[in-house]
Amino acid sequence: MREAATQRVRQSIIEVYASASVQVFGSFVTGLYLPTSDIDLVVMNSSADDVKIALKALGNKLGNTGIAIKIQVVANAKVPIIKFVEVQSNINFDISFDVANGPIAAGFVRDLMDTLPPMKPLVLVLKIFLQQRSFNEVYQGGIGSYALFVMVAAFLLLHPSRHPSRPGSKRAGSLENSLGVLLVDFFRLMGRTLNMDEVGISCSHGGAFYNKIDAEKEQPQRMYMLSVEDPADSANDLCRGSWNILKVKQAWDFAYQQLTAPSDPSESLLERIIRVDTVLTDRARPVEPEVPEQLEQQIRDEMHHRSKRSRKEHKHRDKDSRHRDQDKEKDGDSRHKDKKRRRERSLEFSDPDPDVQPDRDRSHRSSSRDADKRHRRHKDQKLRKSDRHRSSRGISPSDVRHSKHIRFSE
Repeated sequence: MREAATQRVRQSIIEVYASASVQVFGSFVTGLYLPTSDIDLVVMNSSADDVKIALKALGNKLGNTGIAIKIQVVANAKVPIIKFVEVQSNINFDISFDVANGPIAAGFVRDLMDTLPPMKPLVLVLKIFLQQRSFNEVYQGGIGSYALFVMVAAFLLLHPSRHPSRPGSKRAGSLENSLGVLLVDFFRLMGRTLNMDEVGISCSHGGAFYNKIDAEKEQPQRMYMLSVEDPADSANDLCRGSWNILKVKQAWDFAYQQLTAPSDPSESLLERIIRVDTVLTDRARPVEPEVPEQLEQQIRDEMHHRSKRSRKEHKHRDKDSRHRDQDKEKDGDSRHKDKKRRRERSLEFSDPDPDVQPDRDRSHRSSSRDADKRHRRHKDQKLRKSDRHRSSRGISPSDVRHSKHIRFSE
């Protein structure tokens, strides 16, 4: 059914853009799709000057021919897309223009699933978990399928069970084989342990945690945002638009609490966090579509090229980080020396010198005596002026001095 629906949509696109090639990518190619998952298509070599106008033209074509309903053009997203429902199959489609990252990412996903067998079941459970809570759409602030896949890949590559069993050994241990344990550990890491304000996560080069500031992936106004590095492009943050991450993190923490709470042996723990309905129980087994051999080789060559470029960028970033650390050490040493020099200078001027201190006291005493003289002189002038005023009225100064109603201090 999905293959037939894809073929009908592809034919409509070719009628509008005859020279274009339509490629399928995403969960339908990797086999990680749910019963309600959409199908992702990309129109390559469309020769469209304005992607927004091209999307609207395609929407008009699909609507006029009766192939699609509920057509929605998301023009302001980082990657503009058109969303619609194919009439005959009732399957959702997402179409973008001239973006090669999708098919390349699909090849990377298939290779990594071969390396990490627990990847597929874990991703499927987490996709259902996010979808049932409406956290699976990036344009609504949720986590996209590819970003979720990279997070799970990094989590498995960095899982403690893979740490070397012997100190000093470079050989990784065997990955935990219990899917239940891995699911609980994922919810604990993403819901509680990971410091999203400062740390990002990557599945490149065997998995790594990185400092968001050093990697230039921090958002100063939204430091709480999760950062997930795109393995095909180290400068791309897959969760940069996931503005609802705090609610997603709360949901992951809630799932961890539910799975670790006391339970009855006959109870299904997974039903505590996943709603089991007919959409899941009646689901047909997914069938992976065939990818042309030529396209497969192109994808692998592009992945190899981008991997080499990513390694070079990591090497330059590490070198720049070391240079910054050295500059900080030099600045710290110079600041310490300046501070020490200022302290010595202040001590030089503040320490009492036995030869200078008496002169300092003598000058202080002389200035104090001068102030007393000026005060007495001013007082005598006022007194003489007052005596002259009273003499003019016939009152002697001695009468004033001995009067009991007037207090006068010598």
